[in-house]
Parts: sequence; C-alpha cells; structure tokens
Amino acid sequence: MYDVLTRSTIFGLRNADKVINTNDKGRIFADIGQFTNAAKAAAHLDNKVGKGAQAAINAVNTISQNNKALSVMSKGANWASKNVNPLLIGAAGYRVLTAKDKETTLKREIVGMSAMFGVEALIKEFFKSSTYATFKAQLCTKPWQKALCSIIEGILFVSGSIAASTTGYKIGEKLYQDKTTKTTNPPTSNNSIINTTDESEYFLLKNNKALA
Repeated sequence: MYDVLTRSTIFGLRNADKVINTNDKGRIFADIGQFTNAAKAAAHLDNKVGKGAQAAINAVNTISQNNKALSVMSKGANWASKNVNPLLIGAAGYRVLTAKDKETTLKREIVGMSAMFGVEALIKEFFKSSTYATFKAQLCTKPWQKALCSIIEGILFVSGSIAASTTGYKIGEKLYQDKTTKTTNPPTSNNSIINTTDESEYFLLKNNKALA
C-alpha cells in the first residue's frame, strides 16, 4: 500500500500544481481521483496514519448520508479514484479542444500519452516479474524494509511515468510542429536604406552620411 500511497500523492500534488498554475484545468477530475486513492491507501496502513485516514473516510461517509450534495461528491470521488487513466485521457481531450491548432495538439497528445501509458505498463510488468520478486524477497525481509521497498516502487513508477511523458511530448513537438506562418525580413542591399524604428530620423541621417 505504501507504493500506491506514494505514487498517488506525488501524482496528485503534481497535477494540482498544473491545475492551479497553468491552463491545464482538465486535470482536476483525475487529481481528485488520485488524492482519493492516496486516502484509501493510507487507510489500509496499520499505523496512526492509517487509522487517521480511515477515521476521516468514515466521517465523510457518515456526513454524506444525510447530505445529498456531499453524497454526490463522495460517490464522484470514488468513481474518479477507479478511473484515473480515463480521466487523464479526458484531460488530454480538453487540451485538444482548447488548443488553437487542434490537429497538431491531438497528434502530440497521442504520442505523449502513449509513451506515458506504455512505460507505466512496462514498469508494472517488471514489478510482477519473478526476477523482481526474488530480488525483493532477498532484500526486503523486515517490516520496515518492506515498507521502504514499497515506497521506492512508488517513486520509481512516478519517475518512469513522468520521464516517459516528458520525452513523449518532446518527441511529439519535434514530429509535429505548430502550423504558424513564418515571417522573414525583406532582403536588403547596400543601396537601400531601412528604417529600423518608427522614429528613425537619426538613423536615416546617419545612413545618408555613410552613403555620401
């Protein structure tokens, strides 16, 4: 559970930062799901943090039973926690819809999201492999070691996901450039005088003297 808690918390904080400080507002629903997953993971821990998280969840459930608005919000958060990846795809769709160059943005999103989900799938398969299981069994024997290994798994998963996403989007930007009209400066010759500013009397006089 420490791995789920670690990666859900880091992803939640990262996406919250993007929602607050950028125009990527479509991530807010996935962000709710990630924080909900973090709370659920914490509730499963056999320590004070787990007991506190479970108490908070129970309190929210009790209050929401008598309040329709809170009940809807609670159900929505639970649904989001089970559908984080579809919500991230929805956030990508939102970015496409709000972009000026929708076609280029769509192509970039496909490359970026595919890279992220692809690497995440590979990391999950590695953690399930017999090689990793043997390695973990040899090094992670004590309770605190098992907890530490689980936290490291979460950090590795997040790091791999972010690295893959960043690389994927950079590749997308290289493959699919913005459809902007490039303007070039008109050609100049030694016999022509180009005004460099709107108020260019000084430069004009200077050039005339140079030509004289």
